[in-house]
Amino acid sequence: MADAARNVIAPSSDGTSPARPGYDHDWFEWEPIPARRPLLWPEGAGLAVSVVVNLGAVEWEEEGSGPVPPPGGRGIGAYPDIPRMSNREFGHRVGVFRLLEIAARLGIPLAAAVDVLTAEHYPALMAHLVPAADEVVAAGLSASRPITSLMSSDEEADYVALTLSRLEERLGFRPAGWISPENSQSARTPAVLAGAGLRYMADWCNDDQPCALGESARGLWSFPLSWELSDLSAMFVRGVSPADYTASIIEAALVLAAEGATGSGRLLGLHVHPWVSGQAFRSGALEAALGRLREESGVWFATPGQIVDWCRQSP
Repeated sequence: MADAARNVIAPSSDGTSPARPGYDHDWFEWEPIPARRPLLWPEGAGLAVSVVVNLGAVEWEEEGSGPVPPPGGRGIGAYPDIPRMSNREFGHRVGVFRLLEIAARLGIPLAAAVDVLTAEHYPALMAHLVPAADEVVAAGLSASRPITSLMSSDEEADYVALTLSRLEERLGFRPAGWISPENSQSARTPAVLAGAGLRYMADWCNDDQPCALGESARGLWSFPLSWELSDLSAMFVRGVSPADYTASIIEAALVLAAEGATGSGRLLGLHVHPWVSGQAFRSGALEAALGRLREESGVWFATPGQIVDWCRQSP
């Protein structure tokens, strides 16, 4: 990102360059939603809902002394941290199948975010997942291998290219969308993703509508998945109860649908994880919320790719 594109509160040190309005990045302009051209969903729907299940395999940590967890607390334990690591494995063994069954019962399309570690190490899971999912999103090499600004430009480009080529080898097709491991990005990631030919990324959560990126990442769209309403943020990190999680999704959907019915459609992107929502005591929360939305008129259920393609073609 060029230094000139970075915003400042005051003029630069030499006093010659005033602060430019808007963001301190140049991926897209600040565009308040009331000033936008109306976005119309199919059949006049006011709300588009998209559910993305993120597999996110984690590599077990190497042997070492590691920290000692506080008594009675849930933290990072000394090696081998069996409770934490095996809890993540639950998603691949049980949770993902439970979530796929929920989507099938409700007739809701589902996108699966798949990392290379999952694709290569769990062939039986992939044989079940790929036919059941309506879309596959590329999710990096593994959840434990993030993208960072410590990478060089070539290293990051190689990371993205390697992810896509190895997923294509296992899947038989190349995913069109991208979610970074744990939503990690560097200062150049959108440009790298655009250069790799990807159609959208789902790491930024700053809107209620998809948006096209500018010249620095031409051809790439940002598909916002809610961070506040991700099961990881809500139920696992913040300790929101399953019942309150259900109520929160329904409340958000009703508000967005009402706003969308006034002339410009809204989007609710739900980012869920099989090791969180796939747990028996939490799965009913997601099913209850989606079942309630299934009863609402004016709601369009679609995958991220379908929604982005619709936006691309909209006048």
